[in-house]
Amino acid sequence: MLELMPKAATGDSTMVKAKASGLLGKLLMVAGLGAIIVGGMLSLLQKTPPPKPAPSAAAPSPGPSGFVGHSGYVIKLPPGYTAIRHFRDEKQTVEVVYFCKVGTDPTNFIDEGLFGQLGIVKLVVGPSPVPNDLDGINNLSEFLSERARQRGETFTMKQFQLSNLHGVQLDYQAPFPRIEAFLLGHSLLYSFTAGQDDAVFRSLLQSLRDSRSEI
Repeated sequence: MLELMPKAATGDSTMVKAKASGLLGKLLMVAGLGAIIVGGMLSLLQKTPPPKPAPSAAAPSPGPSGFVGHSGYVIKLPPGYTAIRHFRDEKQTVEVVYFCKVGTDPTNFIDEGLFGQLGIVKLVVGPSPVPNDLDGINNLSEFLSERARQRGETFTMKQFQLSNLHGVQLDYQAPFPRIEAFLLGHSLLYSFTAGQDDAVFRSLLQSLRDSRSEI
């Protein structure tokens, strides 16, 4: 049988394949590290510890008022709502805020399946693993959709923009209905979780003002 390539070139071909394989391996390693970083940060932000018996709380609000977060962001409270917050670390880098009706039992915060019934919305604010641009929101969207698929969750996803903040929202149908919305600030990631896409959830989400991103 005729040889398609001279033997002298076989070594060169092997070297090219080896280099290509090495380059592909490096690219996959970089992509893998990126996914690990994003996944690690999201795991930290969304890990829910047991609720404390008496967390610090904003004063009850009979009418619209503003809640000022630790990093300076502002959210408008719906009528009859208050904000209860705590931090996940001693350095106060990850802030957890529960927006709820005045008088809500804090022990209900741990079960996200009750959020829709009780009108609870959780916000977690911490360092963002991706930049506030189109590449950042696309990378975040890809990670979130892949994570949901691996968990066997049924969901729909859409990207949106709030002022100059890029966002992505996931509407889960199974294993239980809930809404997650992520907004990329200048250096922070805002993660909202609610039981349903209702007026209270949209009011809280759309009222977010991140002064660092508006400069």
